[in-house]
Amino acid sequence: MARPPEIWRAAVCVDSPNISRAMREALDELGWEYERDRSHHNFSKLMVFIMIPQMSYVFQFLVRSPVRIIINCYEERPTHAGEIHYLEIKGLDLKNAREVRKLLHVFEEKLGMKPYHFHWKERFRAGLLAKPHLESPREWARWGL
Repeated sequence: MARPPEIWRAAVCVDSPNISRAMREALDELGWEYERDRSHHNFSKLMVFIMIPQMSYVFQFLVRSPVRIIINCYEERPTHAGEIHYLEIKGLDLKNAREVRKLLHVFEEKLGMKPYHFHWKERFRAGLLAKPHLESPREWARWGL
């Protein structure tokens, strides 16, 4: 496998509370030691040619064993009606890539669907050519999903 980025982020087709639930179930099934926390994610929203700062709630998992990574689940609202849901993993390297791949496969199993199969309504609300929706299949394919 090629060297993974230190921070990996991909859009997911379900909302962040469901992403958090599926991730918690996957971590528990694998028996990984983790701690739950919360945080905030800052992003900008374009309204009438002015960037408006926004903030969203982050479901955070601080994984300690068998790998040391931080998993964030959050949402961004690029338009007034559309939300894009993200899964972000920080602290990746060649040593823990195999374990993270195993985690993401179990996560997909717990989610019950491919994480990048967006409903057409979701694509329309966030923008038909929204970059996260277009890049998501490639980002997930990096892990063999």
